Amino acid sequence: MITFVTGLCFAADAPAAAQDAAKCTDMPFVDITKPDKILVDGAEDSANRVKLSPCSDPRQGVSITVSGEAPISKVELIWNVSLPINALVYGGDWERTYGDSGWFSIEGSSAPHDGWKPWYCLVNDGKRTDGYGLMVQPNAFGSWKVDPERLLLSIDVRAGSRPLELKGRELPACTLVSRRGNDNETPFKAGQAFCRMMCPKPRLPKEPVYGYNDWYCAYGNNTATNFLADAEFIVSLVKGEKVRPYVVVDDGWQRGKQGCAETTADKRWAGVNEKWGMEMDEVAKRVKAMDAKPGLWYRPFLPDDGLPNEGLPMDPTDPALETRIRTDMERFADWGFELIKIDYITFDWCVSWGGGLAPINRDLPEWSDRSRTTAEVVKGLYTALREAAGDKMVIIGCNAIDHFAAGLFEIQRTGDDTSGNDWGRTRKMGPNTVGMRTIHHGTFYFADGDCFGLSDKDAVPWRLNSQWLDLVSRSGTALFVSWKRNFTTPEIRTALEKALRRSAKVQPTGEPLDWQENLRPARWRFGSEIHNYNWE
Repeated sequence: MITFVTGLCFAADAPAAAQDAAKCTDMPFVDITKPDKILVDGAEDSANRVKLSPCSDPRQGVSITVSGEAPISKVELIWNVSLPINALVYGGDWERTYGDSGWFSIEGSSAPHDGWKPWYCLVNDGKRTDGYGLMVQPNAFGSWKVDPERLLLSIDVRAGSRPLELKGRELPACTLVSRRGNDNETPFKAGQAFCRMMCPKPRLPKEPVYGYNDWYCAYGNNTATNFLADAEFIVSLVKGEKVRPYVVVDDGWQRGKQGCAETTADKRWAGVNEKWGMEMDEVAKRVKAMDAKPGLWYRPFLPDDGLPNEGLPMDPTDPALETRIRTDMERFADWGFELIKIDYITFDWCVSWGGGLAPINRDLPEWSDRSRTTAEVVKGLYTALREAAGDKMVIIGCNAIDHFAAGLFEIQRTGDDTSGNDWGRTRKMGPNTVGMRTIHHGTFYFADGDCFGLSDKDAVPWRLNSQWLDLVSRSGTALFVSWKRNFTTPEIRTALEKALRRSAKVQPTGEPLDWQENLRPARWRFGSEIHNYNWE
């Protein structure tokens, strides 16, 4: 049994003196510019292949470069430091949460990824919250682990699942930053401040993000006619609002089957299937006529031969891929779309969800170009998407690498799918991602914890689903509803209208008050108000 006390957790039978000693310990702050050990592929860096260079501004930390002729896969940095044994540790995820992100004891065996924290970690001793992390847009993947006697950083510089061939060039792998917390700030405020340090220039939308997405009420089984009718109902609820809502067509419009199989990539996104029944430029025109902003779902990295789990994943180093996605994005802009939801953009090159010590946790076919790191290749494709979208279209990254989306994409889906028919899934994913990733909102990007939806009138009890709607609309994050026009009662219509109109205005970022003790935070501060939810 674990008992939580002001941010510290103790075994229930721990002696009181031990608990008092732990609470009184002044937690050391690690000097990240001076690791005690540097390893290259598990061995001491005797060839001095890794160089640490303190930035000119000490607040910006230290840059890490890697060089040498021999192939290389991993760099490890180790700092020997005694941290409070009962301190709590929190960290990022490679691309999004999966219902299990949270604060864990340093010695906690239940922490995801065996305790490794992608991108950054926060350490809280009950009095102060310190942060250690990578600046966004790195050229390598970095994961942290906090032990009672060590702070570890593992830097993955592979090309796919093969060693990187530098061929004599010097790789600017990443820049490390750290922040010593203040004694008078909450862990949430400390987390927000550290996120701002890691991402000093987020690319944020100019207005609040809210509106309609048809996935969780249709699941791809829809037509343009029904889509537009349902969208018009949602738009009618916010008539007169200064900020127009988005209306997003999700998976199911494109040529081929739902999920995009059985059509080559160069044809998939050039037009619609017979079921959909309306050209996409006409759909965009009709959405604008509603006084809304049209959005579109797009799966850019899918191999030409269909779903990657039915064959081999794609080679992201193939130059033809970048050419194709630039062409697709330009076409969507010509059709008149103002938002593109980009999906599966991690799974389609690594064929796994969530990752472990690194995003790649399986053997991949060798890429044609092994001179660039996985991070350089994938980040380059994100940059191509951004450049093709320009200022005409806002991008939502879905299944996007989180530290690459920050600074490039305006909006990021921060968690795995909720559901329009399974409350258990919404309960697991939704409150966890909003609670654990709200510190990214406005600091990395505009956060999207996923939709509030219903696929059938009786699929999810309203008393439960309405709480999810209320949380998202009050949190300040993006609110997309997936709701059919005939799924309403006077009570539901009123709740939808209140939530949407609330989301149409800038809201203070909600603060989860019990996020250190609860994977699904239930107690929240919204401005000066305290709200409690019951996710059971």
